[in-house]
Amino acid sequence: MSPTGLHRWLPRLILAAAAAHLAVGAVESAPHWRDMLSEGLWNTVANDDAPRMMALWFMFSGVALVGLGLLARRSVLATGALPVEIGWLLLLSGVPVALLEPVSGGWVLLTLGTLAVYATRRSAPDRP
Repeated sequence: MSPTGLHRWLPRLILAAAAAHLAVGAVESAPHWRDMLSEGLWNTVANDDAPRMMALWFMFSGVALVGLGLLARRSVLATGALPVEIGWLLLLSGVPVALLEPVSGGWVLLTLGTLAVYATRRSAPDRP
């Protein structure tokens, strides 16, 4: 089955958001990563070092977003449609981020999640 419309574009948009997330993380936290690399990586992020913890989790949440985008892409290629769970995961991630940090990428997650849920609801077969 060939994907159409939003089903085809949403995995690409998720991957684009992930790439932007990783790029911002790389630029913003470059000094922290340089310090961690120079210290040998092992045990270089302590619980009381907020900037390094932020750098670590920001980058790995970007990696998780890449994973979600790749799974969405694989599902669309295999079935022609995006699973509704992708949309709900994006919404579940975006709501707390947008509420707790309104000037952030949480709004991108909310937009992508809303589009994904809309696309899956719109293409769902009518049930009796």
